[in-house]
Amino acid sequence: MEHKLASRITGFISSLVLTLAAYFIIINPNFFSVDIKTAVLIIFILALIQSLVQLVFFIDIWKEEGFLWNIGIFISTVSIIFIIVFFSIWIINHLNYNMVT
Repeated sequence: MEHKLASRITGFISSLVLTLAAYFIIINPNFFSVDIKTAVLIIFILALIQSLVQLVFFIDIWKEEGFLWNIGIFISTVSIIFIIVFFSIWIINHLNYNMVT
């Protein structure tokens, strides 16, 4: 029980640190001397790390039975979501180029 509580507290603190880091990058980008594209990339990386922290510390993905099946399904789901989002952005970006004026 104590190990589970320590794991939850560690996850909470790391989630809080990642959220505050993203917040301060958005609020003060000049303090970190980053342009908007770099700030968006950093926020995206922080969001990926945040999702991994949530999976490890709160969902306990390492301790479930059928770990390889769960990871395979998770990677497939993330891949499909990435493909949908990427090609949606690509289509929206090229709509203006292909419009007849």
